[in-house]
Amino acid sequence: MLSCQIDRTQPITVLQLVGDLRLGTVHQVRAALLKCLVECPEAVIVDLSQADVSSATALSVFGAVSRRAAEWPVVPLVLTAGPPEVRERLEPVTRLWQIPVYASLVEALSEAVRLPPPVRRERMELRPGTMAMPRARSMVAEACREWGLNDLVLPAELIMSELVSNAVQHAGTDLVASVVLRRGLLHLTVGDGDPTPPRKSAGYPPIGALSGRGLLLVDEFASGWGCLPIEGGKVVWAVVRLPA
Repeated sequence: MLSCQIDRTQPITVLQLVGDLRLGTVHQVRAALLKCLVECPEAVIVDLSQADVSSATALSVFGAVSRRAAEWPVVPLVLTAGPPEVRERLEPVTRLWQIPVYASLVEALSEAVRLPPPVRRERMELRPGTMAMPRARSMVAEACREWGLNDLVLPAELIMSELVSNAVQHAGTDLVASVVLRRGLLHLTVGDGDPTPPRKSAGYPPIGALSGRGLLLVDEFASGWGCLPIEGGKVVWAVVRLPA
């Protein structure tokens, strides 16, 4: 049995694994890690000091999630593993994916604060109605202006509008919209309760069509975008690179 305990009381999120880490519990670890990452903390520390690592293969979950995080949301992943034999088992994964490993949580926290630059974020919970899009647009525009990103107001508003519109139309669940500024990128995300990934049309619809342009516009104005499945739904994300 494995317990995943998440501590969000500080800018760096700590995920403590207590119990048996094996192939049968990898899906639980992956879901907990992704839940931590989509909130875009300054870093995520996985504390393995109370985990019983009965399968070395199960440790590959950290490499897989680190690879995902490198694309989005660009959140550093750090591991702590007190016993030397656990650190030895982790070595092939951490070396391949360049994941830092520390002997204690105190040491990891002291080092992790030096990894990421300052993070700015705004977040809003929305109902799937007619006011969802204008409220999300307003949040993004105000954030961009406050952060001195006036040139990104229009493309960011457009991208957020399309992400929210798509979620309202196809998911029909409560939404969480957020905008995060970190590492030279503006991250725009919309989470909903429908696990079905969005599908981009093969080409622009004919003149007069009422739908079908949303993700094509996101594809045109964003530096990159994608969909991250999480427990109970998904997060659709887009990033806009800041002007040099």
